[in-house]
Amino acid sequence: MIREPENLKVYALADTLALDIHRATTGLPELERLIFGAQLRGAALAAPLHIRAGCAKPAPENFMMDLEEAASAAAQCHYLLTLARRVEMLPVDQCATLEEQALHLVRSLLMLMKAERIRQRTRPVKAVAELSS
Repeated sequence: MIREPENLKVYALADTLALDIHRATTGLPELERLIFGAQLRGAALAAPLHIRAGCAKPAPENFMMDLEEAASAAAQCHYLLTLARRVEMLPVDQCATLEEQALHLVRSLLMLMKAERIRQRTRPVKAVAELSS
């Protein structure tokens, strides 16, 4: 089943987080921007990319794998934001907002994965005769 990523709330959350992190890291000093900022932006960008990739794959198990990768990237992003706050690389209030967004994205992806697993288990199995025709 091919899905439209724009119809998924998690895609909108991931896209917004990627944009917000990009904006937040552009003002970092050059060294931090090139090293830490690139790592943070990469993690933030990976989440919507994995969601979009999963939506383009027809097999439900492939969609699930990409959702897992997106959740992993969002969790990495959350950790990097907590680190940025603790070492005072970004303003505390800005980090707190971004951390909340990242955590919300992780939780939303986990809930979608749970719902998708349930949907896959309850999907009717096609008869063997239908599969061979």
